[in-house]
Amino acid sequence: MTPQPWDFDVAVIGAGPAGSSAATTLARRGHRVLALDREQFPRFHIGESQLPCLNDVLDRLGVAPAIAAGGFVPKWGASFTTADGSVERYADFSRAAEVSQPRTYQVHRETFDHLLLQHAVASGATVKQGCRADDVAFAADAVTLTYSEAGHATTVRVGGIIDASGRFGFLGRRFGTRVHDPLLQNIAVHRQYTGVPRATGRRAGDIRMVTRPDRGWFWFIPISDTVMSVGAVIPKTVYNSMSRGTPDESLDAFIRETPAAADLLANADAVSPGRFEADYSYLHSQHAGDRFLIVGDAGAFLDPIFSTGVLLAMHTGIEAAEEMSDGLRAGDLQRSRFATYESRLIKRYKYFRRFAAGFYDPAFRDLFFSPSARFGMYEAVLSVIAGNWRPSLAVRLRLACFFLLVRLQRLLPIAPRLVAVSIPRPDSPAASTFPSQS
Repeated sequence: MTPQPWDFDVAVIGAGPAGSSAATTLARRGHRVLALDREQFPRFHIGESQLPCLNDVLDRLGVAPAIAAGGFVPKWGASFTTADGSVERYADFSRAAEVSQPRTYQVHRETFDHLLLQHAVASGATVKQGCRADDVAFAADAVTLTYSEAGHATTVRVGGIIDASGRFGFLGRRFGTRVHDPLLQNIAVHRQYTGVPRATGRRAGDIRMVTRPDRGWFWFIPISDTVMSVGAVIPKTVYNSMSRGTPDESLDAFIRETPAAADLLANADAVSPGRFEADYSYLHSQHAGDRFLIVGDAGAFLDPIFSTGVLLAMHTGIEAAEEMSDGLRAGDLQRSRFATYESRLIKRYKYFRRFAAGFYDPAFRDLFFSPSARFGMYEAVLSVIAGNWRPSLAVRLRLACFFLLVRLQRLLPIAPRLVAVSIPRPDSPAASTFPSQS
């Protein structure tokens, strides 16, 4: 028998959704895969709300039945509410253009990510938890990876490596630069509650989003029959102008400032500590090199306004694995081979970024909250919110018309304008006073 040139064909650093997707795809294609993660699963992670277009990804991986049996809260849409609660817009995914499966899930990421990882193991991947990738060396014929397990260092030779290490950026720290979005500079504080009222029937599982006049917003995500994930996404300029405190104190302050959020949490009890997240939006300058690819949050993350994080991560995990697999079989793992992967990743990121950035534009919000549906534009926008990043020409034309109206709205009130004012600090007598829609 001819000796194998490597210990594994591919090493995957990180076993979250992107890493598990990559490991599963490679293993199902017959490759020997080693996946490492610093943590032991299940572990806490933020990002509970999913999009309908994730269904296609789960089907590709063969993990859809396991997720469907996971007991997750079904999600059929989203509600967007102004800060004073006077105006609400319901986004029903069943109306989204070109979305065949409108139902998705709100998930405990601990359970969801663990199911994905278990599926990678069942597909044939070797997974090691509690292992830290320490060093990597590239040669013309192999990659040498050193990792620590229970205090002991182990070295393996692999044909290629996929970096799914999240914000840590195992390879990103060595290659390229993480470029933070100059517009989407936000922070988030969040925790979980019980006792938060929710809608009944099919809408009981929907995410509810409460906007703020300072362009920030709240999420309310039901992740079980009793528990609600609640978070505030706030512009850094607003956060930096307030008195600093613990995550719990900061979130309490933002809740007091936002009447609609305060009403929802009036009789709620916190059941988890507050947590702080920062540097939400960035795009790495390099996503591939000789014998490596970067996926998921290691390469890009977009503001969570439309819950695209897991979808984008799993897309890149699958696509990177397919590119790596094809390269292994062709005996070519040069960066030039991965050019299509890089361009597709950047194109998809920028496509969703346009809408994420748009939601922080008051004119965009004015039109989104308007009850009028113009020539199918509402259904086209819903298609994007549902995760469709490859719409037909007809949908693209409707989206172009929508953004043309956004430009006009900045000059002329086509739709009623939502008054944008500075929010007083919570110790101000006017802290609970918000204007309604004009």
